[in-house]
Amino acid sequence: MFVDIINAKSRLLDVFADLDDDELIAMEQWIGSKQYKKDLENKKSLIKSDEAITKIVDVIKGMVPFEAEMASEKIEYPIVGDAADCNKVNTRHVDEFLYDEEQVQELVKDGKLSRHYCIDCNSQNIKELTYISHSKSRLQLQYIYKVLLPKDLECKLILDVGSRFGGVLYGAYYFTNASKIVGIELNKECCEVQEKIISQFKMGKRIQVVNSDVLNKGDLVAKSDVCIINCLDFFVSTEEHKRLWYFFKEHLKKGSYVVLDRSIVDTLQPLDIFDEFADWLSVSKPMQLENEILFDVEELHQLYLYIVN
Repeated sequence: MFVDIINAKSRLLDVFADLDDDELIAMEQWIGSKQYKKDLENKKSLIKSDEAITKIVDVIKGMVPFEAEMASEKIEYPIVGDAADCNKVNTRHVDEFLYDEEQVQELVKDGKLSRHYCIDCNSQNIKELTYISHSKSRLQLQYIYKVLLPKDLECKLILDVGSRFGGVLYGAYYFTNASKIVGIELNKECCEVQEKIISQFKMGKRIQVVNSDVLNKGDLVAKSDVCIINCLDFFVSTEEHKRLWYFFKEHLKKGSYVVLDRSIVDTLQPLDIFDEFADWLSVSKPMQLENEILFDVEELHQLYLYIVN
């Protein structure tokens, strides 16, 4: 025990050594305050909830292919936007809900993943692969529910468009008090994975999965209080992508929250339709800003919260 305390003090001193005088004073005040204890309690709660989600992740890994793209899924490589240079040769899918950055490094080290591809076969003329994810990471989910969105979501409906294996749904279950959590997913195989997980971990009272094209569920979209829209580029054509945004604009109710992993400007400008949506959404500040202390926010800048006008 004594050695553990010494090691803990040593790690703290390493952190303190990098602080200037003003930062050190602020740290001393924080550690000496009641707020420190509250922040620590919140951090422990976050870790406990993430451990529950990690158990789900381990089960899903045994249910889906390593690349986490189902055989029945139709992948459409974008022809506009910041992913327009992605193709079958230079792009690999690594699902961030299933594999965090540390695990990816281990996979590369073990030879299960490569960082590069050969431009000219059998030569040393290589380029770095582009890694994409069709899912949000567990850290992103924590940040969405513990920083971006309001704390109290009781009697609210969280809707995930393109729920795939259900990561956003499980995050909402463990990190919020939302009464109803619904995922819309077009692919039947992905829905089957979600249904099995929901049943196995007994989450059916709050989570529902709908196997449908979201365009056929305008009534459900209109009821949502929070709509989380995953990156759609790799699953629809450019024209279908446009149609989806017109649909969201028509059905999402005033005052509801929209969470995106790309700004609305960067999403719609490549589609040449942003001008028609300029007054549709307003940027919202994080609703639980006090919880940013639980995260390294520099790693989470690619998450955006909007309110429907």
